[in-house]
Amino acid sequence: MIFMMWKNGELFSSVPFPKVRDRPLIVYHPAADMNYLNSWSIMVENDQPFIIFCDELGPRYPDDMPFLETSLRMEYFARIANPLIGGRAYRSPELGYQNMLAMRQKDASKGIEDLPLVDILYLDWLEPFVENRSRNSYSDIIPKLASHVRDGGLIILDRKHAEVVPEWFAYSQIILSTKKDVCVEHIGRGEWPIPYLDIDGVREVQAEVFRVKNLGNEKVDVNDFLASLIHERRLTPKDLKKKTKKLPERWPGHPDKDSWYQRYMDYLEWPENGPPYLPCPHANSWSYREYYQWVDSLIGNPRALRPIPRDERKYNFGIKVTLVHGDITDHLDWLYVEDASLILRGELLSDCLSKWAWLQTKAVDLQPKWDKNPISKLKWSGHDSTPNLTLELLKLSNSPTVATVVHGNATLKELRKQLRNYSGDVEHLIIFHKDAEDYRD
Repeated sequence: MIFMMWKNGELFSSVPFPKVRDRPLIVYHPAADMNYLNSWSIMVENDQPFIIFCDELGPRYPDDMPFLETSLRMEYFARIANPLIGGRAYRSPELGYQNMLAMRQKDASKGIEDLPLVDILYLDWLEPFVENRSRNSYSDIIPKLASHVRDGGLIILDRKHAEVVPEWFAYSQIILSTKKDVCVEHIGRGEWPIPYLDIDGVREVQAEVFRVKNLGNEKVDVNDFLASLIHERRLTPKDLKKKTKKLPERWPGHPDKDSWYQRYMDYLEWPENGPPYLPCPHANSWSYREYYQWVDSLIGNPRALRPIPRDERKYNFGIKVTLVHGDITDHLDWLYVEDASLILRGELLSDCLSKWAWLQTKAVDLQPKWDKNPISKLKWSGHDSTPNLTLELLKLSNSPTVATVVHGNATLKELRKQLRNYSGDVEHLIIFHKDAEDYRD
């Protein structure tokens, strides 16, 4: 790692990154295009847990074709669960600590309002924040942006476009916001001459570094924001303990290491088929040791968690039954932990799987487009609904836990009657209902 900072002609061996406890550093890099690789490279050299969040009108996702890869044709970013606030998320399994790249398609001038006060604001393109063409200099833009940086945080202004738009770099030593509640102080020029990442597009970085003094109020709660990005932060300590037993799966549709190597061996045997067109993938997005340690640290800090509350009633009708008053799409994190088999009709199932893709492995579509319906002449609700519909659903399950929504005549009497003599493999039935009167007989 080689990085340095110059101030008044004096050389310092490090850049004074802010410190945080019990959470990763939050870095916002708006309108990044592919330059997120350089802000990522800089944060990796800091060697502390971090998240880089990017808003971009045309995001360059690492797993869009062609996949981002190292010079050795290795995958660098592994895709993980999508953030609740939109976009995609990734991490580098090579790093021995928590890290995340989150990207979404959104105008940065609006997206910045969704964030808490960030620890580091990394800038290289200020155009989204130009409100008036006649007032587009450093002094017009930076004090307003600094209001989104926490007290003691940094602004790193990459000199990538210094020759193209010199007015963005006509900075003063100290500048105040119009309300005089934010002060931006230039503390030096940072240089990262040897990039950490071995990926095309990563370059030597020179940037002006500013420290922010912010006396304004917090925007969004930091832990609320982190929970909107990170699946594990939306679980209870009890649910997190279940997570320590296995690693998160690879993103559906991305080849795993075994299938990639099989494809490569086929290429060696039949070269005319060509080599694998995707880079060699990681075995997983985490190592077991690192994931266990990280999840265990979350269990030990429950105040930082934001589990989705559930209004539920529990019964034993021969099997465990949980009735949840609410929208099933709000509880997909929990259903994944429960290893549930979603059994739903087409549109609702598609909505659930678009929000939580890993549930597709054991899901059952009751209204497939191309195949025969698994329940003939399905009538979902009312007194003339399909006879013994609950039992018909349980027959289709791919897991000991089934999750579905209110059906039949929505009474406890009918549910108890059907389950009384059930002898199949399902052990837990979860039913979601939005109407408070359902199952209240």
